[in-house]
Amino acid sequence: MRDRSSLIIIENKQVVLEELGVEVKVNECISEVEFNGTQYFFLSQIIAGAFGTGKGEEYTDENRDRGTYLPMWVDIESLSSIEVRPKEVALKVKSLLN
Repeated sequence: MRDRSSLIIIENKQVVLEELGVEVKVNECISEVEFNGTQYFFLSQIIAGAFGTGKGEEYTDENRDRGTYLPMWVDIESLSSIEVRPKEVALKVKSLLN
């Protein structure tokens, strides 16, 4: 991602749009992790939309009774000191962008 102080971990482009309210350009794959199958992690760039304006179920279902959903930017420097899973991907991102 061009903005070195931000990170989005992407499951797929549709999920990013629904949950975060942004469209992304997916760049290079930075990690593959085996957990319930193979998970792929990519550096990506926001190309349209407004972060935090998603319309997914997390935002619209008032009867979910599962807490709140609040996407937030996390400073790259704090990745090694907060709970991020998988940890090895957070550390890889930190090493690539610092």
